[in-house]
Amino acid sequence: MKVAFHTLGCKVNHYETEAIKEAFVSRGAEAVGEEEFADVYIINTCTVTNIADRKSRQFIRRAKKVNPDAIVAVTGCYAQVAADEVANMPEVDLIVGNGRKSEICGLVMQKMQKARAKEQRADVIVMPREELTFYEDMGRIEAGSDGMTRAYIKIQDGCDRFCSYCLIPYARGPVRSRPAEDIVEEVRALVGTGHREIILTGINTALYGTEPGAGCSLSQLLTMLDELEAPRGEDFRIRLSSLEPTVVDKDNVEEIIRHRRLCHHLHLSVQNGSDAVLKSMNRHYTRSEYLEIVKALREYDPDFGITTDIIVGFPGETEEDFKDTLDIVREAFFGKTHVFRYSPRRGTAGARLKDVVPEEIKKERSAALEELAEEVARDFRLSIAGKEQTVLIEEWTDGYATGYTGNYIKVYIYDPERRIKAGEFVKALTEESFRDGVFARLAN
Repeated sequence: MKVAFHTLGCKVNHYETEAIKEAFVSRGAEAVGEEEFADVYIINTCTVTNIADRKSRQFIRRAKKVNPDAIVAVTGCYAQVAADEVANMPEVDLIVGNGRKSEICGLVMQKMQKARAKEQRADVIVMPREELTFYEDMGRIEAGSDGMTRAYIKIQDGCDRFCSYCLIPYARGPVRSRPAEDIVEEVRALVGTGHREIILTGINTALYGTEPGAGCSLSQLLTMLDELEAPRGEDFRIRLSSLEPTVVDKDNVEEIIRHRRLCHHLHLSVQNGSDAVLKSMNRHYTRSEYLEIVKALREYDPDFGITTDIIVGFPGETEEDFKDTLDIVREAFFGKTHVFRYSPRRGTAGARLKDVVPEEIKKERSAALEELAEEVARDFRLSIAGKEQTVLIEEWTDGYATGYTGNYIKVYIYDPERRIKAGEFVKALTEESFRDGVFARLAN
């Protein structure tokens, strides 16, 4: 049996797809590329934007065109919040919501044993949000999920922040944290197979351990990983996929960043630079409170890398609000800014707001912000010129060994003979801006 996988959205989705793939492979299936002919197509969907919904539907239709007789199983956040909509697609055979992904392999096997009647609707297996009260154990990922040097580990699921633009709390349910011992053991196993950077990810990573009875905070988990003895003495580093300023403040961050294995980089989603818009977004912090976190990070390390997400065109956003957003990009000196045009999501508070920003203005603001963001990111990369950096080598591109610094800057080292090994930490002296990163030479 050949099974193809297509994943949209966040790193949590990608991690979960890897777990589903390993379940199929362990039962004798062959994993093939998403565009190949397959007996089964697993589509792990996202619903952050209307575009994500549309892309999910496009791939569902494309899969059935490749093999009309294939089983098409749809899971993920779009499947969770719009199960009826997905079920109305004639191409879909099985819909599995969040909280049941670990069962997909068995459910597909059962489905394959049944002859599908013409015009039969898809089987829908979706739990309501209030029943998503447990952390779903999908087993350990044996092979990693981002090549052979970096691997993602899911540590947390769910969100209770209810930002007014976001459907994810409805799609993912309340906060559930993975047992710390399971995380430590998965880290140990992945480091033992050669992974040198472990990225801790979740739907809202900062909420790890905050629910009643969790028993372990994020800081305590990082301490456990600091104390973990690396197999064969080969060291590794930890990166947090993101932290939410809706959850953490300056004091929380100061406690977290002092862990010795933690990379000096955080993805800290600001979403907007205007206090008025932040309040309307239900973000629970002000512009100045966000910048206090930035200040704490840069006092700890002047080269601390901060990346972010920003939404433009939220209902009610004025030109003055947008100027505040441009200003915060400059002031925070972001290493990278992901820009999104606001997309109303049915069922959220934001979708009910009346002062809608026209699409043309959204496009103009998005383009202006992207231009500024790239300029600031380039300046941030140049700010480390002449400084020695530790780089984890990942691959080769056009004769260059490439990898990332701890503060998440891509480094190019000229190495046409491939003397540097993938998965090796090297000391490099950065020199100048180059492509989407910096050019560097080995320090020794």
